[in-house]
This record gives sequence, structure tokens and C-alpha cells, in this order.
Amino acid sequence: MFRRGAAILLAFALPGLAQAGDFGRPSPSLLDGLIPKQFWKGPVWSQSSFPLTDLEEQLRDRSYALIRPNEPRGKWNVYIAGFQIAHLFPPDIERYDHTEYARMLLWTPSRSEASLYNRLVEDMDADGRLTGPFVAVACAVADLDLKRERSLVYVGELSNAAVGNAFGRIRENRMVTAWVQRALHWRLASYRYALERFVIAVPSGLAVEAERALGRFERIVLDADVPLVRCAGAEFVLARPPADAPIVSK
Repeated sequence: MFRRGAAILLAFALPGLAQAGDFGRPSPSLLDGLIPKQFWKGPVWSQSSFPLTDLEEQLRDRSYALIRPNEPRGKWNVYIAGFQIAHLFPPDIERYDHTEYARMLLWTPSRSEASLYNRLVEDMDADGRLTGPFVAVACAVADLDLKRERSLVYVGELSNAAVGNAFGRIRENRMVTAWVQRALHWRLASYRYALERFVIAVPSGLAVEAERALGRFERIVLDADVPLVRCAGAEFVLARPPADAPIVSK
């Protein structure tokens, strides 16, 4: 019953979540101030009732900007992403459609193909700028979680519930980190697919710059794999994909 009620509350709050705030992070939800944040912010359901630290809030805020669908027409996808962030669904329940972003751009009326290529380049560069700060926060949280875990043996009068909440929060944080790592690869696949379709549907000299932008973003994603795998833990390791062949023949 509580789970259903939480889903209903979240559905009302999602319009607020779907609006980007400063630095691509979501605007404050309608649930702010109504119920404790740990019950709705981040994938925390049935994991931990401990309050979120400032860094843990940053982790969830920054993760949202990279997990949420990057195609504005995918309204239902935004809702699904919001439910997943509340841990009403596990992260792997969504079957990510890497073709939707390209279809959205190609189906959107535009004055010329230049606007399509420019949008693609801008989106890749924006995601690249968001990745570094997320990695820094995720690994700072992981470092504190390691200290939290090591401190458990020195805390007196520690109940089983408190131990469970501590490990639950550690698992939540690792899940968020791993989820973003997965989402970065999803986005990389979306952008590659989009560029491939542009080259066929609306060929342009701008494809060379778009491929350079794709290469920059790919390097950022692959470089982020090492710290994100370490900070998420071995149980969430995502295999490194093979390198793709060039799209635009020089």
C-alpha cells in the first residue's frame, strides 16, 4: 500500500523533476519539505532510512542529468526514468532504445540539416561536461562509504537495523554510480546511431565535426569507466565495449 502511495506521490512530483535546474540538475520537487528526502530522492526504496548527506544529494542530482532521456519528445520515458530513480523499478528493467534520439531529431521540422548536426554536437559536448563533475562526486561518496563501512566495528551499541541502513545506503550510492556509467554508454550508442543515420539521410560536411565530437565524448565515457567501476564496486561492473570503426570516411 505504501509503495502504491509513493508511486502516486512521485507521479505528481515528476513534472517538477522533469525540468532542468542549474547546471542541468533537476528543479526542486513538490515533495521537498513534505516527506524526508531519503524516501523519494534517489534509488532508496527499501534500502536505507538514513538521511542523505550533502554529497549524496549531489550524487543523485548530478546522476539525474545523465540518466534522464535526452529526447524531449519521450514523455513517457521521462516518467519511467523518474520511477526508476525512486527505485520503484530496478535499473535494468528499462530496455533502452538507442534509436529514439535519432528519430526524434530527424522527425523534428528544421530549416536545414545544419541544425541537426549542431544539436548533436551540442548534446554530446554538454554530456561530456557533466561527466567529470559526476565522477568526482561519485568517488568522493565512495570514499566516505568506505570509511563508513570501516567505522562500523568501532561503534558501540550498534543495532542490526543501523547496520542494515548503513549497508543499504552504501548499496544505493553504488547503484547510482553504476547506473550513470551504464547510461553514459547508452548515450554514446544513441549519439553514434544518430550520426550514422544523419550521414545517410542528410549528408553534410558537418558530419566530420560531429564525428570529432563523438570521439571526444567516447574518450570521456571510456576514461570515466575506470573510476566509476572502482567507485561502484565489482558487483556493478559494466564490460568495456569494443572500439567502433570510423563513421565518416576521410
